[in-house]
Amino acid sequence: MLSDSIFASVMSLGLAAEATSGFGLAWAVAGLLGAALLYALAAAALAATGRTLPTLPEWAHVFIPALCVIGLGVAGYLTFVETQNVQAICGPVGDCNTVQSSPYARLFGVLPVGLLGLIGYAAIVAAWAVERFTQGRLAELAPLALFGLALFGVLFSLYLTYLELAIIYAVCIWCLSSAAIMALLLILSVGPAVSMLVGEDEDSV
Repeated sequence: MLSDSIFASVMSLGLAAEATSGFGLAWAVAGLLGAALLYALAAAALAATGRTLPTLPEWAHVFIPALCVIGLGVAGYLTFVETQNVQAICGPVGDCNTVQSSPYARLFGVLPVGLLGLIGYAAIVAAWAVERFTQGRLAELAPLALFGLALFGVLFSLYLTYLELAIIYAVCIWCLSSAAIMALLLILSVGPAVSMLVGEDEDSV
């Protein structure tokens, strides 16, 4: 029937608009951030009592520097866009330039969010390097530092994703990519941090 055909056309247009706006992807990334946060907090809470959740195998942690390199590239590009006032290359999903031209693209109206990302990724890869290539108390504490940095990154990414969905009404694919990377970094950081916490508890017994 004609009414069914019209309804189907409207629905297909709506789905196409949703895909182009990137809101569906943003909600998916928000879900990933939330899941990573819950997993990390649950693992930390259990570690404080001497128990552990299943974590990724040791070899998986080699992905941390690789993810940081990608994150540095994304954050570096966003920093360039935010500081040079150029148009971002957004692709077919979202509206990066609306996000980057909003007041929320600078923290406290001063610090570009992309630059904060650069600092964060650099700090995470530095903590990973300290853990892997040095010895002593600093190396022992490095997993906790990495975990804390990734945890802050996930919380801040959740805040930025909320702004995109509820305040700016536009999605930045670069920002979502960085958020997904940070969620993966948090998941990867749980194992070493938990091992360090449980080891500390065992040593104190």
